[in-house]
Amino acid sequence: MPSHPRKPTTFLIQAFELSAWPVVLFSEGNLVRYLNAAAEKQLGLPRDQLIEQAAKYHSLGQLPKAMQAVSDLCPASNVWLGEIGTREITLVADGSTDEVRWQAVFYPIVDATGGDSFGIVRNVVVLLTPPGNLPHTGPLQPQEEIHAALQALRHEYRGRYAVSHLVGISTAMIRVRRLVDLASQTHVPVLVIGPPGSGKETVARTICYASNRGQTGPVITIQGELMDAEIMQTTLRAFSRRCLDDNEANHAVLILLNAEKLDLGAQTELLHLLDLIDVDLRVLSTSQQSLLSLARRGQFREDLAFRISTLEIELPPLCDRPEDIPYLAQAIVEELNVPSDRQVQSISSDAIDRLQQQEWTGNIDQLTEWLTEAHQSASEMTLQLTDFPATTSPTPSKKAEPKQTASINLDQALEEYEREILLRTLKAAKGNKTQAASMLNISRARLHRRIEQWDLEG
Repeated sequence: MPSHPRKPTTFLIQAFELSAWPVVLFSEGNLVRYLNAAAEKQLGLPRDQLIEQAAKYHSLGQLPKAMQAVSDLCPASNVWLGEIGTREITLVADGSTDEVRWQAVFYPIVDATGGDSFGIVRNVVVLLTPPGNLPHTGPLQPQEEIHAALQALRHEYRGRYAVSHLVGISTAMIRVRRLVDLASQTHVPVLVIGPPGSGKETVARTICYASNRGQTGPVITIQGELMDAEIMQTTLRAFSRRCLDDNEANHAVLILLNAEKLDLGAQTELLHLLDLIDVDLRVLSTSQQSLLSLARRGQFREDLAFRISTLEIELPPLCDRPEDIPYLAQAIVEELNVPSDRQVQSISSDAIDRLQQQEWTGNIDQLTEWLTEAHQSASEMTLQLTDFPATTSPTPSKKAEPKQTASINLDQALEEYEREILLRTLKAAKGNKTQAASMLNISRARLHRRIEQWDLEG
């Protein structure tokens, strides 16, 4: 008897299964309906965890593993409007930590409409190919460029820290990320300096949880303005006893917020306790001003300032880096997408222009508030100027331009900063080179080489 002909869909699925390149099918609501064996292997998760998983338009790596895996492939809004799209995507190869770069091609499947020239896109096929194998279909949409840049930044710092408050292309933010990297690889005290709302606490906690390969010990957070000598003593002694009782005396961290607001009694008690308690306690502090500058003006104890300011990381005001606002705003929007059914994918150019013209006295916190309100009121996948609070100035007082800075050699600047850190660490260790090497998380031999290189013996 002649065999029954197979359905065309059977041939299509078989062709996808035999493909060496990953193929994923999304339906309305960004639900994964199908993926082939190559996609399953590349994403590193079994199909039953990925099928019916809803993707979020979010590239910052803060989602559960299965949701983030499909979210990295989430089609942009222009694809659902019928445009073929492309985007470079970075994924982690199956069973390893190696990164693999793919060119993703997004094919919208438009429903037949009985002769009408317009149809509805109900499905999107995503095909991943090695870069350069297929011709580029045209320039990326602006939001897709930023979305891809955020994903690349996330993978660059994968496993070290979240990047949501550290994104940006300005020289100042590149330097901040390099210093956060440096701080995460050492055990020295760090002071994060910046204006209100600039993300100081976020950076301090990022360093805390990125250090020691993520094996952070007990953490205590105190507010400088709430401390006097008695409360400081009671709080830190109780924390020390808890660490010792639980055998967690290693890698303990004190996060001291608003250190500049410590009164003199609390400063004196903190300095005394740092020498007295039998706990390996790292201090990560925040302040609106350099404690060393305050000490020079007689407004802070100089010995404590040196003790907790070995490495200073200065966060620039948002108004000084308008070129970072498109990236920072996109990152915040994608964070807001995580708990929401509303998946905003971009911000209109006129809204970005207006955001870049604001003074931002509240810095990132203020920008987050505005974007949160706009996200809640948005009726489209693109935030429009009308979605933003009425407090957005319709006639900005100035046209913000990227702050003009002198050209610098970043490697040279960081080498000079490393020299300053080494000097401060030696001072904090009272000249004890073994202790200084331990604080810097480097060998004693490397410390000696640096001392000789920079002629610091004198």
